[in-house]
This record gives sequence, C-alpha cells and structure tokens, in this order.
Amino acid sequence: MFLLNYLYKNCRPFAELILQIWSYEIYKIGAPKKVRGYTQKSETWKMNSTQRIVVTFNNFGKPVGDEGNELVQYLGTLVRMADHVSIEYSDWRKVPIQKKEDMYSLVKFIFHPVETSEIKKWIFHSMGKKWRTWKGSLKTRAYDPSLSIDEIVTQQTKKDNRVNPTQFKELVTRWFTSEFQSTCVVKRMSREKMHEPHVTGTKSFARLAHEMAINNNGVYPSRGEMYVTTRTRKDGSIVDDKAAEVVASLKAIASDSISTPIDSSDITNDDYSKVKGPEKRGYVRLVGRMPAAKKNGDSSSDSQTIHQLKSVVNVMANIIQEHIPNANLSAVLRNMNIEVITCTIT
Repeated sequence: MFLLNYLYKNCRPFAELILQIWSYEIYKIGAPKKVRGYTQKSETWKMNSTQRIVVTFNNFGKPVGDEGNELVQYLGTLVRMADHVSIEYSDWRKVPIQKKEDMYSLVKFIFHPVETSEIKKWIFHSMGKKWRTWKGSLKTRAYDPSLSIDEIVTQQTKKDNRVNPTQFKELVTRWFTSEFQSTCVVKRMSREKMHEPHVTGTKSFARLAHEMAINNNGVYPSRGEMYVTTRTRKDGSIVDDKAAEVVASLKAIASDSISTPIDSSDITNDDYSKVKGPEKRGYVRLVGRMPAAKKNGDSSSDSQTIHQLKSVVNVMANIIQEHIPNANLSAVLRNMNIEVITCTIT
C-alpha cells in the first residue's frame, strides 16, 4: 500500500493502471469464499432453567415451526459431544438406554415439549439418525485408505476438537475391517438404485406441510400435493423422469377430484395411494417417519411373543392341574381365548 501511494504521487498514470489490473483480477477471481463453521447453538446451551423453548408438535408427533427447527439443530449438537454419547458404538441400538435417557433429560431442561410416548420416541429416533449422520460425515472427511489408522486419527482430531481420539480410533479401526467394507458396497449399490429424491434439503416434511398450511388458511396439503412440492425444483423442473410421471398422474387426479372430492386424511384411498399404491413396511410416506397402523392386528414379533406367553401359561396350568386335580383351569383359560394343550409332567 505504501508503494502504491508513492506511485500515485509521483507516477499517477502508472498507479492507475495497477489499480485497474488489480480490480480486474479481484472481479475475475471473486472475493474469498466464506466457509460456514459447524453448528454450535451456543446461545441455546447457555440458557438457564427459567428459560424454556416451547416447541409445537403436529398430530403425528413431529416438531414444526422455528422452535421445531431449533430443537432439531440442538439434537444435532448434542449427539456430536463425546461426553454424552460415543462414536465407537457400531449401532445406535447398542448405546446404553441410560445414556439416551440422560440426553433426553438435557433436552427437557431447555425445551418444553408435551411429554408423550410418541414425542419421546421421535426425539430418540432423531438423536439416533443424527448420530449416524455424524459418524458418516467423519468418514467422508477423514477416510483415506492410503493412510494408517493413527495418521487418520491424528489429522482429524487436530481439525475438529469435537472428536475424541480414543473413540475415533475405534471407529476408524472398524472402517478398515472386511465386514464394514462389504456393508459399504451393499449400501452404495442400494443408494444407486434410489429414484425420485426430494429437494427439500434439511427441512422436514412435517415443517414443510405446516408452512404450507399456514399459507393456505390452515388447510394442510394432501400427500399428493406434498409429493409434487418436494420433487419440484425452484426452477419448476422435476427431479427425474420417474418423478415426472408420478407428478403428471397426481395432477390428473387433482383435476378429476374437483368433481369427485378425495378424502386426503384417508391414507388408504387418498391421491398419493392411488398412484403409488398402499403403504409398505409399516411406515406412512410423505408425513415423516412414523409407525403406521398395523395390518391384521399384531405384528409378527408381537404374535410370536403372545404365542410364547400362551405356551408358558399352558405349562403352568398343567403343573397346577397335576397338583390340584379339582381346579377347573381349562374353563378359565378358554374364557381368555387360550387353547389348553394337555401334557404329562414328569
């Protein structure tokens, strides 16, 4: 800058030429890009017991609104803290339940959700999903088969102070196992087969539907309308050819429904089910993750448990009948719809 001032005073044309070249280079290259740091939610973590964030949940137990987004981001910071949950566990289901309960207590300290079993289940599920995402992002950033395990650990722990070296080394060691590598291949192949991706980014379907309802006098969109919205880019194009065919079919049904209204609350016969068919694997699409009503009563696992309990009751009944011949247990069990299987106790 001193040299430029000197030239401007003593050789103004030359100084102006330098400024023009400098300005052109900055225009051509552009200003340095600002790199966004990771979400910390420091203000939320500093809140005391007298400050609570009231979160609104929809009918399906999903958080909505700005407060709901605050909760989701807070859960993301919580599961990335090594003191609360370790990344060395191979599966979220192997994380001790007490650790999950402790994290849930922290959530209740800052947020004020209406405590129901469905909402608690959603919070646990969301923590698990974000914990898996955290481990996945570490692998994307750090995994390099040309480096040793210790080299990967050293590089990553220097870049990110959230990563515990001991826990991370256990995780990296698992990355190099043949079992893990095989699982990655299978998951990669499954991922390549996916079609009709949504374009909503990190915003949940629950929050999107809530916002659409606010802009439509409180009327929530049908699942078909949600599909069209979530598969349409900002420029109006559809994400892929398969999604475009579905969108066309949904719009045709929407035109016909003007004369023949469709009950969008009936997921077995709404606009989306007419195009994509009934629900599978116990989940309802386009409303966020939630268990659907079981078909034909109990699930297979519940049925198996009931069968085992009935077997235990039968064994106990035969033992009692053996020692107390006059006990009329058969009639009692038949009233409970339990078939008595007589056996001999030796």
